[in-house]
Amino acid sequence: MSLLSLLTKKTISFVFKTSEQPMLFKELMHANRVYNDRMNLEYNMKGFRIRLGRLYLVFFILAVALATPISFLLHTLLAKIDCHALILMSVGFTVIFFSAFALFKSWLIEKVSKKLILEAWNNHFPHFDYKNNRKKVSHIFEEAVESGVKNRDLKHHIITKMVD
Repeated sequence: MSLLSLLTKKTISFVFKTSEQPMLFKELMHANRVYNDRMNLEYNMKGFRIRLGRLYLVFFILAVALATPISFLLHTLLAKIDCHALILMSVGFTVIFFSAFALFKSWLIEKVSKKLILEAWNNHFPHFDYKNNRKKVSHIFEEAVESGVKNRDLKHHIITKMVD
């Protein structure tokens, strides 16, 4: 296991509270469609809750771990720069810092969403590979919703269409 995947796994388990209950079939279909359409996952996914305090803490630790070596390397150069330029640089750094937080948050939400979708997929579709069938299932689900297939018949309808 690589260092990045290990850090991601530990960060996700620290930052997110995930539901112990398995995802329902219709929730999986909705989540799969939202994930495939690259829509906002934070408000459209069920099964997890963000612990914001922990998210801020993790991001702050990562930002300090990244900024400290850079500031040590550039200290002599930054000490000789005009204070007006340093003010502009601090504004730029602030913009980068808060933009990076938003990107970090959305990246983590995408990772936890994919993890939950894969777990639910293995529960509801154990004989179908996720990578090969996720878009097909999403398309079949959209057609089923448009044609008015009832919730109780939805799983049978989708599996039948996948086998055909």
